[in-house]
Amino acid sequence: MTHYALSELLIVLAGVGAAQACLSQGHKAAALGILLFSGAAALGVVRFGLDRDGSLIAALADVHRLAGTLGGTAAMTALVYDLLARRASAAHWAGSPLQWRYMVTVSVALAFAMAFPVLIVPLFAIWSLIFITLATRSAALLQLPPAQVFALSALMLLNVLLFRQAAWLPPAVSWHIFHVLTAVWLAGLGYALTRPLPAASRA
Repeated sequence: MTHYALSELLIVLAGVGAAQACLSQGHKAAALGILLFSGAAALGVVRFGLDRDGSLIAALADVHRLAGTLGGTAAMTALVYDLLARRASAAHWAGSPLQWRYMVTVSVALAFAMAFPVLIVPLFAIWSLIFITLATRSAALLQLPPAQVFALSALMLLNVLLFRQAAWLPPAVSWHIFHVLTAVWLAGLGYALTRPLPAASRA
């Protein structure tokens, strides 16, 4: 099982680099979202990399699963927050009714997800679609071609749908492809979300 730790480590490294790039430009919400994905992968590195007899893999299974699913959903809400803030001026976002409504919506959604875990995957899909839509509509702001932004923003959702626990692939192949594409996605976010932007757009 140690081989799983290696591809999980790719996610950690890509995520830390991308988050650092976002933080260097003051994009704290984007950095938080990226680090939530990296944190789940870091649990995987520990779970598979340090296990010797299968006990650690079993002990951390539920925590790792929750970090990957609920943590991933929370991460997408943070990435959407970042794009909403970029699309509004500082005067129209910080402390605004829109900001507070979004925070309340996220809090309620995550509370329901924790109370009813069956909602986690649908909520992840919903926030992923919101992120894809906002990112594509923000292509000019990000100074990238819309098709490139769409492809990058949609990669994670497609990755989850096609490769995470894919029945048509051997388990090891499925997970390694999923991990590698997640790392590529995070590295891509680090590039796309750190384009030169006005200071007022940073969040």
